[in-house]
Amino acid sequence: MRFADMKEIKHDLYFSDITEETEIVTASRTITESDIMLFAGITGDMNELHTSATYAEQTQYGERIAHGLLILSIAGGLYMRTGYFGRSVIANLGIQDWTFNRPVRIGDTIHVQLRLKEKNWIKLQNKGVVVFKVKVINQQAETVASGLWKKILCERPAAK
Repeated sequence: MRFADMKEIKHDLYFSDITEETEIVTASRTITESDIMLFAGITGDMNELHTSATYAEQTQYGERIAHGLLILSIAGGLYMRTGYFGRSVIANLGIQDWTFNRPVRIGDTIHVQLRLKEKNWIKLQNKGVVVFKVKVINQQAETVASGLWKKILCERPAAK
């Protein structure tokens, strides 16, 4: 079951909805200079690789690139933007094996692909733990970041 473009389902995905066949593809988003500068200001990470065009021209990248943690944050936002987890996610348990595979430049457009890696039911609590394999993919179909997101999802509420 592939969910893409936020048109195929109109409700939250709960623990039992997530199967081995589940693939979620988010909408895309273009990274702007404003994104990078606002993130630098919010976090205090003013590394010149991100904030100085003159400095960045002299690096192996030849231009400014986005902070890795900015891309991780935007990926989380794209995940929530799907609308599939607004009521079903109880908690984020962690991010594991996160890798920044390629630089993201101003003007790059990214989207996120999630696939189930594993899930474990917590019978007495009516919820379960899911681990998603996550890829952040650019407009050239290159994986720019990847890893695992571990979350607790509740089960669908009983119909009233």
